[in-house]
Amino acid sequence: MKIHYIIYLLIVVFNSCNSTKSVSEDNDALIEIVDDKAENASEFVKAASKEVDRLVAANEHTPFEKLKDDRVKNFEVNSGVELAHTKLGKKTGNQMYYHLQKSTLYIGSSYLCDKCPNVHLSAASGFVIHEDGVIVTNYHVIAPRNGIKYDGLFAVDHEGTVYVVTEVLSASKSNDLAILKVETNGKKLNALTLAENELVGEDVYMMGHPFKNTFFMTKGIISRKYVSSKKAQPRMSITAEFGLGASGGPVVNDSGQLVGVVSATRAHYTGGSKQKGDLQLLIKVVVPVSQLNKYIKEKV
Repeated sequence: MKIHYIIYLLIVVFNSCNSTKSVSEDNDALIEIVDDKAENASEFVKAASKEVDRLVAANEHTPFEKLKDDRVKNFEVNSGVELAHTKLGKKTGNQMYYHLQKSTLYIGSSYLCDKCPNVHLSAASGFVIHEDGVIVTNYHVIAPRNGIKYDGLFAVDHEGTVYVVTEVLSASKSNDLAILKVETNGKKLNALTLAENELVGEDVYMMGHPFKNTFFMTKGIISRKYVSSKKAQPRMSITAEFGLGASGGPVVNDSGQLVGVVSATRAHYTGGSKQKGDLQLLIKVVVPVSQLNKYIKEKV
């Protein structure tokens, strides 16, 4: 059995570098990073990368080192963000796509490649939980352990608007959660409503950017809830598909309320390993919304 955190596809601004790297959050969570083109994604990512490059060059970003300090300072604290649990009506699949798209974000850190002179932008996912620029992604998205020197962290909406991540409000390694603040310059963002809890067997939808397929939605159910043997924290499995680049993406119920956050995949092979047998089951691991709610203040 091997756990794969599904963060960071490395994307080249000018498509001239084919470097391969590895990222590891834990010793048993090694994943291979490859540059591989995805349909309809290159122009979106290229435009975002160009704007990120401009922001970094103009020093209009928050240094990654400052965000690392925030991560330590606000480790396992309540974010102080107040949210209300609002009931929503059931949505069709088509309605759900656009409901998710307007709140889902492309999360990336900028860096210079060691094999070419171009600016790269890593790829992960996230989503808005407050219109004033409060967003959520995974802890392992903001705390990569790959030796790369990052300039800053950025969020991009479906219209291509780039937002600078300015602060880490709360960070939980055990729950693989990070609550961040972005600079919106007064713009109100489209926020997802958080459910109070998650229910085994309910229909769910996921949106993220797996393998650079931007704003990719899948559907499934919550197949079980359990306690992680390694982290000793609640997790749940879903049958909706996701993969590399979907880390931090939202999982919602059929009303569009958030019920979880994409986290990792767990592969099971016959014989106990890839070397000894065939892949039999790929479990999709999600952090339940009941865990995220612990870092939010309920608005009364």
